[in-house]
Amino acid sequence: MQLAQGTELPSYEPPHRGAPGGRVGGASRGGAATPAIEPFAPDGHTGLTTSTNPTLYYFVSGPVNLPIKFTIRARKQAKPIIETNLTPPQAAGVQAVRLADYHVQLQLGVAYTWSVSIIVNPNEPSNNVVATATLMRAVPDAALGNSARGASPLHRAALYAQAGFWYDALAAAVEGQNADHHAALDALLDQVGLTEVASYDRQTVR
Repeated sequence: MQLAQGTELPSYEPPHRGAPGGRVGGASRGGAATPAIEPFAPDGHTGLTTSTNPTLYYFVSGPVNLPIKFTIRARKQAKPIIETNLTPPQAAGVQAVRLADYHVQLQLGVAYTWSVSIIVNPNEPSNNVVATATLMRAVPDAALGNSARGASPLHRAALYAQAGFWYDALAAAVEGQNADHHAALDALLDQVGLTEVASYDRQTVR
């Protein structure tokens, strides 16, 4: 498929040999008025990245007035790679965690689980709102690297999505969101089942 520079919406193609994993959204239990969390990640398989420290995105459905924690764990390792508190969002919307800010270095071929948790009760972890997703760093083929190098953000989003690199496609779509009024970003969210988040985002940017 030929991609005209910056003119085509990304079409995400999951990796042919995708690792198990996926996305689990977090919601309060028992009717508590705690916001829900949705990680920006594929459902049913692990999203790929070419980056050693990608930026991860998630959505919260409302302001958070409780502690919020971010964690990354490597599969089969008990100790987290990072576990840190985040600034609680003051409104509903998209939030970003830049792994470069925490000096995280993802290893090739290692499956990681990242999570965002609203700590409702530190003494009762089952009451916390916890959202999780998985990611893995992989090496793109040379042709993809050459095509993406120097391309516009929106064209990069299409290239990476077509090649199955979810987190790179997402990052490029966010980078180009002012140019296309979030069209590429919302298309990607729709394609992995985050339709309510995409709908909210469309209404917000109008």
